[in-house]
Amino acid sequence: MSEENVTVAGSADAAPHRSPTPEIHATYTSLELLVAIVAIVGNAMVIHVFRRDRRLRRRTNYYIVSLAIADLLVGMLGIPFAILASVGLPRNLYACLFTTSLLVMLCTISIFCLVAVSVDRYWAILHPMCYSRNVRTKTAIRKYLGI
Repeated sequence: MSEENVTVAGSADAAPHRSPTPEIHATYTSLELLVAIVAIVGNAMVIHVFRRDRRLRRRTNYYIVSLAIADLLVGMLGIPFAILASVGLPRNLYACLFTTSLLVMLCTISIFCLVAVSVDRYWAILHPMCYSRNVRTKTAIRKYLGI
């Protein structure tokens, strides 16, 4: 029986399983590395500019920097672990669980930061008077630091 005719047990209409070719792995890895490099460089620049220019230290920008840090971690940790997972590493159960948990956690943090930016902008645009009265930079910093 050839590899192309193997189906998953218990499913009559499942597509045959085909292993990705080395060319597909190389393309996937190179594209992931490109995304990681762009994410690391771009988000590091955002963080650097925020730290250097004191005028940028405003309420909304703390949320933007929080998102940049989360995306920087995705580029530095998440994408390399995704590349390792695509080639079948790690093989240890606990290392595999750690890798998967880290990927999910980093992506979830990034999504929550994006939601925080969206809610902040929505509130500032729809209710500008209430926003400026109730939202303070110290509140944003506390939320940014998780206090």
